[in-house]
Amino acid sequence: MKSLYFLFLLLAAQLGAQTFTVEGRVQDADGQPLENAAATLLKQKDSTVVNFTGTDTNGNFSFKIPAQKEPTFLQISHDKFRAFSKKFETVQQDLKIGTVLLQRDMVSDIEGVTIKASPVQIKKDTVEYNASYLKVNPDEKIDKLLEQIPGVETDADGVMTVNGKPVNKILINGKPLFNKDGKIAMETIPADLIRKIQITTSKTKEEEFTGRTPKSDSITVNFNIDEKNNKGTIKNFNLGYGTNRRYDVKGLFAKFQQDRNIAVIAGSNNINVSDFSVDGFFEKNNRNKAANGRTANTGVLRTSMAGFNYSDKIGGNFDLDKFSLEYKDSNLDTFSKISRTTFLPDYTLDNRSERSGNTDKRTFNFNTDASLALDALTRITFSTGFSNNATDLTLENNTSTLRDGVLLNTSTGSSRGNTVSNSFKPQIGFIRKFEKPNRSLSASLSNVFSQNNNANFNLQETLFYQDPERNDYRNQLSKLHNAANVFRTNMKYTEPVSDSATVSLEVNYERQKLGRTLNVNDFDGPTGGYSIYNTLLSNELNQNNSLFNTGLIYNLNRSKYSFRAGTNLNTAQMNVMSVYNLQNYSFQKKFILPEYELMLNYKFNRTTALRISNAANYTLPDVNDLNPYVDSSDPLVTIQGNPDLKSTWQNSTNINFNTMNFAKGINFYSRLGFNYTDNDIVNYSFYDDSGRQFRTFENISGNKRLNFSTSLTKTYKWNGNKLDLVPSLSAGYSYRRGFLDALEFTNSTYTVAPKFGVNINLKDLMNLRASYGFSFSTSRYTNGQTDRTDTSRQNFSLRVTNYFFSKNLFFSNDFTFVKNNNIASDFARSSYFWNSSVNYQFLKKQMILKFSVNDLLNQRQNATQTIGDNYLEDREELVLKRYFMLSLAVNLNSFGGSKN
Repeated sequence: MKSLYFLFLLLAAQLGAQTFTVEGRVQDADGQPLENAAATLLKQKDSTVVNFTGTDTNGNFSFKIPAQKEPTFLQISHDKFRAFSKKFETVQQDLKIGTVLLQRDMVSDIEGVTIKASPVQIKKDTVEYNASYLKVNPDEKIDKLLEQIPGVETDADGVMTVNGKPVNKILINGKPLFNKDGKIAMETIPADLIRKIQITTSKTKEEEFTGRTPKSDSITVNFNIDEKNNKGTIKNFNLGYGTNRRYDVKGLFAKFQQDRNIAVIAGSNNINVSDFSVDGFFEKNNRNKAANGRTANTGVLRTSMAGFNYSDKIGGNFDLDKFSLEYKDSNLDTFSKISRTTFLPDYTLDNRSERSGNTDKRTFNFNTDASLALDALTRITFSTGFSNNATDLTLENNTSTLRDGVLLNTSTGSSRGNTVSNSFKPQIGFIRKFEKPNRSLSASLSNVFSQNNNANFNLQETLFYQDPERNDYRNQLSKLHNAANVFRTNMKYTEPVSDSATVSLEVNYERQKLGRTLNVNDFDGPTGGYSIYNTLLSNELNQNNSLFNTGLIYNLNRSKYSFRAGTNLNTAQMNVMSVYNLQNYSFQKKFILPEYELMLNYKFNRTTALRISNAANYTLPDVNDLNPYVDSSDPLVTIQGNPDLKSTWQNSTNINFNTMNFAKGINFYSRLGFNYTDNDIVNYSFYDDSGRQFRTFENISGNKRLNFSTSLTKTYKWNGNKLDLVPSLSAGYSYRRGFLDALEFTNSTYTVAPKFGVNINLKDLMNLRASYGFSFSTSRYTNGQTDRTDTSRQNFSLRVTNYFFSKNLFFSNDFTFVKNNNIASDFARSSYFWNSSVNYQFLKKQMILKFSVNDLLNQRQNATQTIGDNYLEDREELVLKRYFMLSLAVNLNSFGGSKN
């Protein structure tokens, strides 16, 4: 009770401290108001941000600060303008700055004070954040910094977006650390090393070199460790051991010296939860996996890895962007329980299944990425990628199918196998600018060589209770060999037609040589070996395909808007030869596919933009969907391809609006997407009386999907404290046509998911992040056993860090509550997940001792519910349960001549 009273007094002190107002107006040299100029008050001794804001449309700014008894300085900055600075020995009253005139294209230091970056700056299409203003725990990595930036979200699948746009590159000091996806960097680089975070639209190498407006709608995030001189070292490691023999050991050494960066990483642990899929290894092809609704399994993962990354600029003209080696050894235990109800026109099928598996995987990757400047106008780019994977897997499963409560069939099986795969991907490119602005020429050549060999022992028993003569017993050895040789070439020429418009001609050619051989042998009891060749399941498939694309693109770039219009013509020639059940199949298919794209990006001002795009494209049918052979490899599902399938045409429209207002502390975005499909490829299937499914494929038109998402972040600041209110909403509608038991059906699904988040940073007292979300989905069917299904889900999360007595001692708690309201009774409907830790910093904050508990309540579950076109599925999977751990983190980092 006393501690709660003490916490209340501290909170009251934070809220009730005396404050003063800092206000003024910012104009350019001509007296025109400057909107979104950053006005920041910083402490002189360490440039800590006291508070900041942005100017409004009239150039005015105003913000509150607590009394300051030590020297501070006010900085006012705007892109392409000379920064203004004014020093104050103390602040004991309101500060009326008056009108400040900023001069263009100059920088300087005022009164001996080194000017630091403002909390937020906008430079062309880049938004730059000062990391010192983003509050995270001392033991956290750089991924937590991104959570503090308005508009940044990470969904349940780990996909990160910024204002609704996906992040596809993570860079450290402008270069990838191991991989461009940034996973290793996000999990290893300490957050307190970062100085700036730059968010911009992703560019290709050609767009970077030529300065052309990027075509992508994806985002690149660059973390700058030391933007001034890029010199320093990172030396940190972590040692942790806990109950149930849980352990976590990792270390990182990185040296930054101007353009030369070297990083070495190693680690091993058995505390991860992985989404690595084990069932995909034994699938015959992707269509089986998608049709059966199987998704990636979670599980308990033990993993060890070591990596080396090197980048450098040699001789002034050779830029080695990346030279990386990575080795990983992992072991994954999985278990899943699935309940699926399929709604057919006259009855329902209920499928119950349990699957467990263990996977050992060893991976070696080697990657390089470099460019050579022949002169100021010419670049040659190089990249190579090599990977070797070896996988050993054991799998056990059992399933049962019921029709209106009557048992139709059961299947039990076990398998063990191994796969070895290799791939090599060399590429060379050429980029040439010309003396005439915006004229350029680029070309590239690339190859993909890959192969994999799989050997699998399969023991399976399938019983059909309504038709025992169909019972299926298998004891087999299958050997699968896949090989691919893919050659690609590209050429693009861009010619300016005015000072702001260009026309580009692009030509692409791809040749594919693909082969697959599957040999299946049944067990021979008398000989004790797998010597009986199974002609029904053995097969061979060879493809020689060629694809040719010619495109014409018009680009217009003005200060307020940009516009792009493009059209291209694709031709595809498929030559397929196969052998199934000792019968030869061969066919040739030719497709002529016209496509187009339109894009308009309009900037209302430096921080507000609207992007509208519309595109139409074709997707070729998969060769397995076209091949007319009968595939009986699964005793419960027989599949036959359809050689008459047409290519799928898809039209997509997307509208994206985003705005930032520093003065009002607002970040807002909204996205709307619509998709319409003609000749969609869907399953055409029916069931016999034993529950066995027969499936082929058909084209169907009229499927459509509408998605909407929006989010608002409103920030309040006072006395060095910060409060973010984050309401958001996502909603969707989809209309699907398909076939159920050879009868056409329709499915209309409506989904709505509101969410509200709160982030609080109370200086030297508490950091808190909380959110509550609710999602509801309803589906309406025609020609099915049911005409409606509903599902809903609630999710509450709370993450709080409390500091007591000093910044050296802090407590962290993460709590999550999930409830699936409509899940089946034999699945866990509610899940409570609580992680807690106490942390102590010592030796000048170079070491952190941490005692933590994972899943404190020992109640974590992983149950989900999914609504499909004609089914409702509940799933529960293995997750890591409660353990305690004591760990020591050591950080011996130094940059710019000082230790961090």
